[in-house]
Amino acid sequence: MFEFEKLCREVEKLDPVTYSVVVAEKSKNVLQGLANITENGLDGLTIYTGLILGAVVSDGKISEEEFLLVKPLLDVTLDGDVSYEDAKLLMKYFKADTKEYALFVDAVTDLFGEIDEDLKTDIVIVCLLICGIDGKISLKERKWLKQLIK
Repeated sequence: MFEFEKLCREVEKLDPVTYSVVVAEKSKNVLQGLANITENGLDGLTIYTGLILGAVVSDGKISEEEFLLVKPLLDVTLDGDVSYEDAKLLMKYFKADTKEYALFVDAVTDLFGEIDEDLKTDIVIVCLLICGIDGKISLKERKWLKQLIK
C-alpha cells in the first residue's frame, strides 16, 4: 500500500491545519465509499466511526488535539454536542471493551478484502493522521495501524 514507517515520519511533521484539511477530505471519500456497504449488520458510518475511535484510543488516551479532530464525527454519530469530558468517558468505555473491539477490527479487516485499494488507503491515512495529530505516532498506535494494513 505504501511505505509505512516513512509515512509515519511525514505525518508526525504535519501542522494541525493540514491534518484537519486532509482528514476532512479523506473522510468525505471514505464515507461515500462505505455508504452502500454493510458488514455483519454494521453500516458504513458505524464502521468508520469504530475505526476512528480505535485510532483515538489505540495509545490508551485521547488528547485534546485528537478530540478536536474527531469531534465533528462524534457529534454526527452520537447526535449531539460531545464535550471533551464526554469523549474521555466514551473512550474509557470503548477501551474497556477490548475483546469486542478486537472482533470489530477483525470484521473490518475482512471487509478490506471487498473494497478497492484507494478506499483502503484513504481509511488508513485518516487513522494514521488521527494517531499522529499530537506529533508522535507511538509504538502502540503503529501496532494498531499495522492491523489495518495486513
